[in-house]
Amino acid sequence: MTESCTPATPEPRATNPTELNNLRAAHADELSSRTRATSIPTDSCSLYDDEALGGTAGRATAWLALEHVGHWGRDVLDGSALGEELSEALGEAVSQAGLKFLLIRQTGKAGRVLHGAPDASGNPTHRVLYALCTPGEEKLYSFSVSTPEQLLELPLGNPQELIQATGAELMDSPAILVCTHSKRDRCCALRGRPIAAHLADILPGNAVWECSHTGGHRFAPVGIMLPTGYTYGRLSEPSALAAYLSLAGRSIPSLHGLRGRSTDTPVEQAAEVAVRLELEKKGEEVTSGGLVSRETSGREAFIALREAGIDSAVDTAEHPTLEAALTSHTDGRSWVTFFERVALEPRPNSCGKGPADAFSRELLALHQL
Repeated sequence: MTESCTPATPEPRATNPTELNNLRAAHADELSSRTRATSIPTDSCSLYDDEALGGTAGRATAWLALEHVGHWGRDVLDGSALGEELSEALGEAVSQAGLKFLLIRQTGKAGRVLHGAPDASGNPTHRVLYALCTPGEEKLYSFSVSTPEQLLELPLGNPQELIQATGAELMDSPAILVCTHSKRDRCCALRGRPIAAHLADILPGNAVWECSHTGGHRFAPVGIMLPTGYTYGRLSEPSALAAYLSLAGRSIPSLHGLRGRSTDTPVEQAAEVAVRLELEKKGEEVTSGGLVSRETSGREAFIALREAGIDSAVDTAEHPTLEAALTSHTDGRSWVTFFERVALEPRPNSCGKGPADAFSRELLALHQL
């Protein structure tokens, strides 16, 4: 059985540089109005929309997010937010523990105060989110620390000991973290804050957090669902709400703006997105644990196709950057996907920087075995 799946993002709408600049200017005006931002400059890195989203999520299997109401600096561990000595020690600790470290705060005025459980003296403390993202074993915990330094006293590398030492509470609903890290890139602030504020107006208080840089500000507004690690880009108010409600209520990832799952490689992320999009065309939705993708070699992928009696039109000689993955469903179905890195018009990776090489991971073919 052979099937094709269209790419997750549209083809560029224009190729002439003047036309592209005009389109981005119009796009910036429309976004400024829609997100209630005062202005979105026309040279913003997130105005390019011709890169496929699938396969662009940052990698992490576990997350540690510390509530911090002060400034974040350009890098949360560069010393400007937490001090040089603590930042160095904490950076080493989370690295050894295999954790992705973020700073978080609540939106608006609520972001000026701490929301951890008061200590014995009634003083406010820092809320900490601890997410384990291994598929099938996803859990989100919350605990409090009196000071950021207290994190260094905890067994960060041992989940069970950490949970026991902190009395961490297992959360019964997910959290969505929206990047608003202005020091890292202005797009995240201009486009992320209105999204976070909109969600905070609707969802429970502990469900929505502004967060520091997660990777991919060129896709702003970006958000991460914990504990699954599903990552989103080019969010709008409706798509951000849908991303939360779909996972919280049905354990099904919304596909609009889906970049992938942080536990997977870029190719595996792209494969899951492609298969989900193909199934959605047929009216089928799959839970967050219903698909497992494994990056593989082109040779292994072609062997799987031959064994299934499928001829593929993909020619490795014509596609030197060919990538492949095998995706399996819990019901026994499986798919082979092929991707190619397609060069794009050079563009800034961050606002204010010069043009850099860019590529899009485009779907070449999808075959059900």
